[in-house]
Amino acid sequence: MIDRRSLLAGAASLLVARPGQSRIADADTRIHVIDFSNAPFLDRDEVPTDIDGANACTRPNHRFLDGLRENGIDTIIRYYSDQNNAGITCKNITRRERDLLHEHGFSVAMVYQYEGRSQNRYTGARAVQDAAFIAARMAVIGQPEGSAIYIGVDSDASLNTDAGVIEYFQVLNDVLGDRFEIGVYAAGARCRLLRDRLYARKGGDGRARPLATKYWVPEAPAWAGTLDFMNSGDWTFYQNKTDVAKSALTADMGQPVVIDTDMLNPAAGNSIGAFNSDGTIRIYLPARLDAIHAARAWVTDLTAHVRDRPGGTPVTHACVARTVHVLERQAEWALVDIDEDGIGEGYCRNADLAAFSQMPRYRSGCKQPKF
Repeated sequence: MIDRRSLLAGAASLLVARPGQSRIADADTRIHVIDFSNAPFLDRDEVPTDIDGANACTRPNHRFLDGLRENGIDTIIRYYSDQNNAGITCKNITRRERDLLHEHGFSVAMVYQYEGRSQNRYTGARAVQDAAFIAARMAVIGQPEGSAIYIGVDSDASLNTDAGVIEYFQVLNDVLGDRFEIGVYAAGARCRLLRDRLYARKGGDGRARPLATKYWVPEAPAWAGTLDFMNSGDWTFYQNKTDVAKSALTADMGQPVVIDTDMLNPAAGNSIGAFNSDGTIRIYLPARLDAIHAARAWVTDLTAHVRDRPGGTPVTHACVARTVHVLERQAEWALVDIDEDGIGEGYCRNADLAAFSQMPRYRSGCKQPKF
């Protein structure tokens, strides 16, 4: 029996434009960048004795990685972290995993995150320790110069002072900024702070540059400054779905696999600082970035019902200030994919959607569906 999602997917692929109806352009509009904290190894129940995973995280889930490639993914963001903490046994990328991802055709981007939600964690003194750790892991993994390292300041802006964050990123620039791009994963207010604060790195050429040059914004629409930063167009890429566990990208993989999905800002360039197997920096086609961006929309209604057909029965919903992938539009209705696996869940009203350049203000009261 064909299930409803398969039926909708087939219908989307067969649509022919009619008066009052339009298909999304034939360009590939699927998400192609994802991040995940627990790498896909089938022996994750065994906790490694060290962050290089010498005695665990050795049995790769090839089925999962093959599925990602088949569904258009070309870049995976992975972690450096002081520990495989918070129950995440394979959080740290190892040389084994780096080679595995490259063998499957993925470029890799790196983020450092450890206790990022702790209050007053970001200080100049702590940055000395973190920069040394990051540099050591870069050497182990062989991260090439010219690629980016993102720092996960993954909490709302109120938990750390501006002065502390500035000092932290000044140290990072002094230690790493001559060889790597410094990026940040943070609330819009933190991205804005680091983008607008210029700093002349010690031992550099004397030129003042932003403390961070790439800006990865989390899917946390209520965090300070995120609305304004996204609508300014200054962001580099946006983590538009988190904790996706039950989609065509993650289903039937032999183990629970949870991913987040990310989309790039075409106006910010065609790279996030990911690196390929030969050490070059991954460059994306501008036409594809444009197509992906144009096919995404913000939900503007507090709770936008997604229906089995235009005007039909609600089957799920999407919340305000969250994104949908628009697969096809009619005069009043849009076929939408709400979990970023390229398959439409149903139809919502065009009136409940806004272009991605117009993020709406977050309002509480809508519970996010589980993906």
